[in-house]
Amino acid sequence: AVGVSLDGGRARHNTARVDHAGRPSWPAAVRGTRLLAEHAPEAYAGILLVVDPALDPLDVYTSLLELRPPAVDLLLPHGNWSAPPPGLHPPPGRPARAAPGTPAPYGDWLNAVFDRWWAAGRRETRVRLFEEAVAALLGLPAGTESLGLDPFTAVVVETDGTLEQTDSLKSAYPGAAATGLALDRNSFDDALAHPGVAARQSGPAALAADCRACPLLHACGGGHYAHRHRAGSGFRHPSVYCADQQRFLHHVAAALARATGTGPARDPTTAGEGGTR
Repeated sequence: AVGVSLDGGRARHNTARVDHAGRPSWPAAVRGTRLLAEHAPEAYAGILLVVDPALDPLDVYTSLLELRPPAVDLLLPHGNWSAPPPGLHPPPGRPARAAPGTPAPYGDWLNAVFDRWWAAGRRETRVRLFEEAVAALLGLPAGTESLGLDPFTAVVVETDGTLEQTDSLKSAYPGAAATGLALDRNSFDDALAHPGVAARQSGPAALAADCRACPLLHACGGGHYAHRHRAGSGFRHPSVYCADQQRFLHHVAAALARATGTGPARDPTTAGEGGTR
C-alpha cells in the first residue's frame, strides 16, 4: 500500500515541500497520486496531512478530495508544553486543563472539516480521526494513540535490532524513544515492561488529575502521549492541545446528539459524566 504525505491538494498548499535539489516537489507528488488513483487504486492507501491552521480548512479538504483518496489521515503537528506547536501559546506555570474560551485554532480547523465531511450526502472518503472520535464518544475502542484510553503497546524495531518506543516521542526531547533494549538480548515482553511503555498501558491511572476529572476523559484519553510532555516534569500533564481536543470533541459530540435525537442533555461530554478521579 502507498500512502502520500501532502500539505493540501494545491501547489500553494505545498510550497514548503522541495526535493533534494531544492525544486518544488508538488508536480511529481500530484502526478504520482493521480496515477495511483487511476491505475492502482488497490494500492492507494490514502493521504496523510499535518494540520496547518493558517490554511483554509475547506479549501484544503476539498482539494484533497479531487485526488480521490480512499482515506485521509489528519494529524496535529508534534509539540508539547516546552516546545509548543505553531500558533499555540500556552500560559506560563504548571500545565493544566484548558479553561473555557481558550483559543483553539486546531480544534476550529478540524471542526470546519468535520462539518463538511459529516454533512456530505455520501461518504466521499474516510477520515480516520473523525471516525475514531465518533467511536470513542460512543464508548467504542479508538484505533489511534491520540484518542481514548486503550493501552498502546507498539514498539519499533530499528534496523540494527534495537527496540524503541514510537518515533513521535522523539519530538519531546532527545533520547525520549530509547529503551536500552535490543532483540539480541531482550524480548518483546521486556519492552512491554519498560517504564515508558508501561505508562501507556495504565489507562486513567497514568494521566494528570485534571484529565481524570474531565468529562471527556474516556474519549480524549489525555491526547497524544508526546503532546503532554513538559521539560523537568515529564508526561503527566494534559495535552498541549487540551483546548483543541475539547473544542473538537464537544463539536463531534453535539453532532452525534443531533443525529441520534438525544439532544445536548444526553451528551456525556456536557452532562458531567465520564470523569474518573
